[in-house]
Amino acid sequence: MNKIILLVLSLSFMSFTLWGCQEKDIASNANNDTTEQDSEEQGLTEQQAKENDLLILDAEINRVSISKSKGNSATVFEDDFSIEVLKSVFSSAVKEGGIVNMANPEFYADIVYENKDKQSFHLWLGGKFEESALMKTDDTHTIYILPEESTNKIIDLME
Repeated sequence: MNKIILLVLSLSFMSFTLWGCQEKDIASNANNDTTEQDSEEQGLTEQQAKENDLLILDAEINRVSISKSKGNSATVFEDDFSIEVLKSVFSSAVKEGGIVNMANPEFYADIVYENKDKQSFHLWLGGKFEESALMKTDDTHTIYILPEESTNKIIDLME
């Protein structure tokens, strides 16, 4: 008889514990949904972008130059249209988890900001409708993936 009572009490305790955890998850998901809706309406803050593993640009871009790793000719973008396109391209980069093991980069990209600061990247440019990859030269343990649309935009600008 004691074993039956102990079994019933154990099952009851386990059920209440699991039920309590489930309620927290439901409330947490509801909060996440409203937070996501708010950030879509207001735009992403820098903290939210970091939490979502997006690439953060430091300030307003003044100039972007992209050069091949072999050769010394660079394509420089200083016009407003190209800057906006490249800003959207770099902003679309998403941090890739795991260990980075890449071949030598095909291209280098340098971003010069209005305050004269400079940020440099290694760029592995895919073909049309392929993903590309970015890596900050001062953080070679992290890689960012550019979606197909961003790769297409870079190729179109460089042509």
